[in-house]
Parts: sequence; structure tokens; C-alpha cells
Amino acid sequence: MRNFKMLTVLFAAFMLTFTACKKDDSTPGIQPEITTLEISADNAEITVNLNEAVYSKNDKTGNLDASCFSVGVSDVNVTATYSVTHVAGEGIATINLTFSNRVKAGVTLQVTALKNKVYNADGGALEADFSKTTTTVESGIIGKWSAYDISAILHSLSFDDSLYANFKADQSYEVTAFYLGTPLAFKGTYTQTKSASNDIWDIVLNQTLPSAVTSQGIFKAYAASPDSMWYEVAQVDPAIAGVTPPTAAVGFGSTSGGALGTMNIQKYHWIGQIE
Repeated sequence: MRNFKMLTVLFAAFMLTFTACKKDDSTPGIQPEITTLEISADNAEITVNLNEAVYSKNDKTGNLDASCFSVGVSDVNVTATYSVTHVAGEGIATINLTFSNRVKAGVTLQVTALKNKVYNADGGALEADFSKTTTTVESGIIGKWSAYDISAILHSLSFDDSLYANFKADQSYEVTAFYLGTPLAFKGTYTQTKSASNDIWDIVLNQTLPSAVTSQGIFKAYAASPDSMWYEVAQVDPAIAGVTPPTAAVGFGSTSGGALGTMNIQKYHWIGQIE
């Protein structure tokens, strides 16, 4: 009888241990968290890398959306609206940003995954807000621009004041100019390099439409309106007799060695991010 009682106690202890193990095995796994952030060249997208596959619901369904994150901007002069692109079960999400003003380099962006808004495959929720930061990068001329002073030279060629330029992050550009009221489209690719001279950038434009033309010049983006950007370029191929491009070292007004003065300087407002 004593041996039977001992076996009963041991069996009960074994069952208790087994039950405890089963309970531990059913608990949610690793808590979701952000591992890294990657910002695009135009500051318009942040790739959010997480440590595991995630969902917006605890039943392994639901894409993450804007309600799952918050985005903070350190520059008090800039606000950001955003949307989120994500596929349920993936560990990567994209935050698509739209800024109220042109954002300069070095601005801190804080991305926070929100408590009880992000779930892993075991149904475990993010137990507390989890944040990572990244900083905006030099975007140069990337963005959409509207001319408010197209330059005296363009005026002399019968171009109207309206001129819109869209410089894209993939290094293509589209310009719409108006000649005697008729819109003309100019398209091509560009390269930009920040010079060592007073925050002036060098730019090379390889136009493909309506004809093949190469131009070189300079630009400088400003934080304050109305002078959001000064822009000065000159055609170099096919060459035009007596015309040489401006240089960052000499500065604005240096087309053809300064012979044109300010006549070749265009001035633009920043009107938004690329489409």
C-alpha cells in the first residue's frame, strides 16, 4: 500500500510538471521590435525592418497601417503626414512620408511601433511602444519646383513665367515650360554633386526629349521662401559659341565668365516631393 501511495504522488508530480511545460510552450514568442530603419535618397520613404514576421491582429492576419506607428520630426518648422505599406506576415514595412516644407539634411525622424498594435505569429503583442531613429539625408535638387523668376534669357526667348520642374530620386527629370502659352515638355537624366563652395551643388543634365542636349551648371537650395532655389545652367553639347557653364567656385552669375551677369539665373519655389 505504501508503494502504491508513493507511485501516486510521483505520478501527480509528473503530471504537474508536464502541465507546467505545456503552459510555457504556448506562451507568445519573441516580442516584435524594430531592428533597423533605412531612409530613401529623397527622404520620402523609411524602410522599417522588424525582428520577425508581424501582423496588425493577433490571429496572424492584418497588414500594418498608419495606426500602428507614430513618426516624430525634430525640425519644428516641418510636419510630416504618412501612410504605411505592409503585407501581413512580412518583417518589413514602408513608411511613406509627405513633408509640409522641404526638409534639410540631418533632421531626426523617430519611428515608433505602438503598443498593442503589432503582433507576431504567436499572437504576442508589442507590450510597450518601441522607437528607433534615423536622420534625413542630403537630397539636393530632388523634388518638385515652380519658377517665380525664369531668368531674363528665357523671357527674351518668349518663354512665359510658368515653368515647373520635377527632379526625381531615380535621377530622371521632367520640366514643363510654356512658350507663348503652349506647354513644352523636356525630359532626361541628371547627376548632382555637392561642391565645396558655399553649399552650391554642381549639376549635369542629359536631355533626351525633345532633342539630345547636355547642360551643366549649379544650384543652391535655401530653407526660406521665396528663394527656395537658385539655378543656373548652360548648354555645353552641342556647344554654343562663347557660352561656358557657371561654376560653383565663382558662384551665381558666372555663365560665360560673368558676361551675362544675373540674366541666366532662374529662381524657384519648392512645391512638394516627387510624384
